[in-house]
Amino acid sequence: MTDVAAPPPSGPPPSDPPKRPIRPRRTLFPPDSLLTRATIIGIITLVLLLPLQLINGLVDDRQRYEADAIDSVTASWGRQQTFEGVAIVLPYRQKWTAGPRDIRELEGSLMLLPEKLDLAAQLSPEVMRRGLFDVTLYATTLDVVAEFALKPLKEHRADGRTMNWAAIALGLGLSDVRTIRGGTVEIDGRPLDWLPRSGNGPFSQLEIPLDFADLPQRETITVRFRLSLTGSDSLSFLPTGAHTEATVTSPWPSPSFIGRYLPSEQRVSAEGFRAHWSVPFLARGYGQLWDSERKSEPSPAMVQKTAFGVRLLSPVGPYRETDRALKYGILFIGLTFAVCLMLELATGVRPHYAQYGLIGLALCIFYLLLLSLSERIGFGLAYLLSASAVAAQAAAYNWAVHRSRLIGLAFAGLLAALYGTLYGLLQLEDAALLSGSFLLFVVLSIAMWLTRNLGRRVPA
Repeated sequence: MTDVAAPPPSGPPPSDPPKRPIRPRRTLFPPDSLLTRATIIGIITLVLLLPLQLINGLVDDRQRYEADAIDSVTASWGRQQTFEGVAIVLPYRQKWTAGPRDIRELEGSLMLLPEKLDLAAQLSPEVMRRGLFDVTLYATTLDVVAEFALKPLKEHRADGRTMNWAAIALGLGLSDVRTIRGGTVEIDGRPLDWLPRSGNGPFSQLEIPLDFADLPQRETITVRFRLSLTGSDSLSFLPTGAHTEATVTSPWPSPSFIGRYLPSEQRVSAEGFRAHWSVPFLARGYGQLWDSERKSEPSPAMVQKTAFGVRLLSPVGPYRETDRALKYGILFIGLTFAVCLMLELATGVRPHYAQYGLIGLALCIFYLLLLSLSERIGFGLAYLLSASAVAAQAAAYNWAVHRSRLIGLAFAGLLAALYGTLYGLLQLEDAALLSGSFLLFVVLSIAMWLTRNLGRRVPA
């Protein structure tokens, strides 16, 4: 007996149960939304902070190399000079009783400062190049006239002291005596010569013995001399006269007047400067006669605080300018990426995120080109060449990405405008913050206007 298959059921086949429509999942960051792309591009912008920081570290390294080069030159030529002035130094001995049979003798010195001190300096600047770095140096001729009143020294005879008039001398103080070229000194018309002195106190760099037989009977003496010396960066003076007058002239066009006192008269032009100081006794803060044993001698720090003078400002170097430009780096990259997003909305072409990264790296390379070129050809020309190279590179890249010559040229024009604005901010110095803030406000206003229709639903 064979099995017979059951005949198929008659009638229409049963229909499948209806399927529920699949709804798209809603996410906070849809893959193709503007918010998603803006967020990822923002992350790329933050990642580009790393190469900017590396370039900033390179700028710091170059600044240290520059400081080392300057130090090596000034160590031989002369460092910052401070003319401390001249004083009459009179040694003495004084006996005092420490006990019934203990009589001791101490040695000290009186230092008499001049009643009137006139200084006139002619600075001759020179720029020396060491490798890639410029060092500002100067040579100066200093004419000095000092008038002394000897009465305060004589008043100490009756104070139980024995004055050693045979060892009285005129002492001179200078911060860096290695570069001095001493000339002839005239004391009341008598020519004398400076001698080296190995002392640690004030006015101890050079001296002249005042071996005048009639010196104890004199009331005043007048000292005139000229010094030729070299230095770097700045020249300062101490107002060691009861009344100090100082005049400095130089063909250097950019001086900076430093110290406690500003010039009473100054004239600065492209041909140089002339400055005059007048410092009275009451503005000085210490007396005319210093006694080493009675502690009437002021502290060196107190005296140094009264220094005044002039610093030869150098033109702003490439490292400082590059460092200032780097501070705008992240803002510069962010504005460029914002414009790229605007181009996406206008053209419908969406570059890959890697292409955004490459454009950002090109903007970082700009600062590296600027640093390396400005060391050799100056900041202005280096900025022009670096900006032109990066703008041309980015324009060609956008031309290839968008397949549009117009977009490539527009992008190049945008970068040119941004680089031009950045250069203008760097030149403004004091007004850079105000101008940069106003520029950001304008850029944000334009972006808000261009994006006013984003997300608006068009009525059916």
